[in-house]
This record gives sequence, C-alpha cells and structure tokens, in this order.
Amino acid sequence: MQKADDLARIYLARHCKTKWNLENRLIGTTDLPLCEEGIEEAKANLPRIEKLGIDRIISSNLKRAYQTAKIYAEHLKVPLHICSGLREIDHGSWNGQKLQELLNDSQSNFKKWFDDPTSISIPDGTETILSAQKRIVETIKKIALKYPGETILVVMHKHIRSILRCTLLNLELKHFRENIDESIEPVEIPKEQLRKLLEIKL
Repeated sequence: MQKADDLARIYLARHCKTKWNLENRLIGTTDLPLCEEGIEEAKANLPRIEKLGIDRIISSNLKRAYQTAKIYAEHLKVPLHICSGLREIDHGSWNGQKLQELLNDSQSNFKKWFDDPTSISIPDGTETILSAQKRIVETIKKIALKYPGETILVVMHKHIRSILRCTLLNLELKHFRENIDESIEPVEIPKEQLRKLLEIKL
C-alpha cells in the first residue's frame, strides 16, 4: 500500500458561477465563462484558499473551472495546470436545458437518469457514467502520485466530483445524485481514502 507521505495532499473545489448556474440549467461540457457574480464569488473565496498552503493548482480545461483556478493561482502565485480528465460529464442533448423543465417533461428519460444515472445512457452524450468514473479515478490517481508531498488544489465540477465522492465512499453510482455538493469551498480527500483509491481497478 502506498504510504501517505508518498502522495500529494489533494483538495477538491468546484468552479464558481456561470450565467447558466444562475438559471439552473445543465451545463455539462458547454464551455461557458464565469459570470460577474462568479468572478466575485471566486475572489471572496480567496481567504479560505490562502489557509491551505497550496503548492499548485490543477484545473479542468473548461472555461468556468480554468477562470476560477486562474483567480486563485494568480493570487497565491502558484503554478496552474490544465487537465481535461477533470472536465464535467457531457449532458448531451440535455445541455442548456433547465433542470425543472427536464424533470417535468414526461417525454424525456431525464427523470429516470436523475434518479439512477446508471440506468440509461445520456442522449447524445459522449461517455457513460461508468466511463466518467474511470476517467476521474485515473486522473486523481495520477495527480496523487505525480506530486508527492505537495498540497494540490483541484478545480472541477459538481457532477464529476459527485462520481468521485461515491467512489471514495464505496457507494454505488445510483447514489450519485444525493452526493452532489454545490459548494465552492475546498474539501480535502483524506489520505486513507486516497490510498484506497490507488488500489481500485475499474
């Protein structure tokens, strides 16, 4: 088993707000920038980030995450890296639609996916929930091993973070919805969970 000191210390943080977040629309892989409220939100989060002793920041390649990470990195004066493995899941033909409208649409399979994302594939999506799980697990493994002893802030998205959280807690992915965290506050992955993650084969 990998020793804790041989691994990076990893904090996960969600990106700040976009216009579609304010409108409660599914964003997925749609590449939206932060809105003004999101920019101010990131700046307001800096005092929390400062306390963590961050050595470098790794961000999803999507604009909303990168812009959030850039605000943090420039303030902390630490390196910023881009990693496409941290991108959000693709909501396919549901991208841009309002959550409540999708839930109320009897002609859509969204409610079925919403209740259990393993039950169906996303229409016109580019990967299954299981493929996304494999992607994020392998990405976090690589980060943990590549930067031993460093403290890393990973800026990502709420759905892909929920998939990772289910994996860390050994929960079935049908519990994905109840493990979504809307907060932008950084949360550390406990070293014990990180060590167990390294042993997972998907």
